[in-house]
Amino acid sequence: MADGTMSSNRDASLEARRLARWGMDQPPIRTAAEAAAYVDDVGILLLFGDAKASFPSLREVARDENAAMLPAGWGEDLERVWTWKDQFPVEGAAWCGRFLMGRQSLLSPRMLQCLYPGDGAESDFESVELSDTATRVARHLHDHGPTSMRTLRSVHGLDSRASQRILTELGRALVVTNFGTAQDGPGWASGVIELTTRAFSLQAGPPLPDRQRLAATQFVDTMVETNARELGRALRWSRADAERTLDELIAARTLRQMNCGTTLM
Repeated sequence: MADGTMSSNRDASLEARRLARWGMDQPPIRTAAEAAAYVDDVGILLLFGDAKASFPSLREVARDENAAMLPAGWGEDLERVWTWKDQFPVEGAAWCGRFLMGRQSLLSPRMLQCLYPGDGAESDFESVELSDTATRVARHLHDHGPTSMRTLRSVHGLDSRASQRILTELGRALVVTNFGTAQDGPGWASGVIELTTRAFSLQAGPPLPDRQRLAATQFVDTMVETNARELGRALRWSRADAERTLDELIAARTLRQMNCGTTLM
């Protein structure tokens, strides 16, 4: 019983420290400049949070219970988040796609540079292990430029479920990013996607282990405290890579080992 109570107290303490780190005790973000600065600060976040508060969330940090309601039935605060999601990749302020847990996520340009596995060439997708359909979609973007999902569904014969599956596959591999919207049919505007390598300048940087250490340091800073399992799952690394990277950062005195994980020095 005592061990269970101690574990519960630790979990509650970590959650409280994470929520404080993520600015949940601050006034809601209301401007694009504030939102871009927030993405740059935390490095990696979900667009919409979950019940467990697993990661920081742009929606939650911008949630404003006093926001005016729009005729469409939602508040101005949600409308702002949807606008930023489409706006930031076009401006180069943040990558947006299905990365964390296969859900809509944002990465700061610095974090994207650390996590992107290729050389930054437009043809990088050719060396990524993708399904045939995902490869065809990537080639379509390579040949035709930014394209709406409505067009991609029509050209490649994708239903709604298949298109979401392909977006998840391409997003988790960091091959594509959201890239604005297009009013190319009836109803709501259709989301546009583009090759990550064309939307962002991904120049050859430090060797992969150096980039992994930078990414892990940002992740630990954002999560306050973490372990190899959480790090590997979030960044799509093997358990061995996650453990090696944390061990190297501990040895370099960038991180320190705690009872249940690692944290910044």
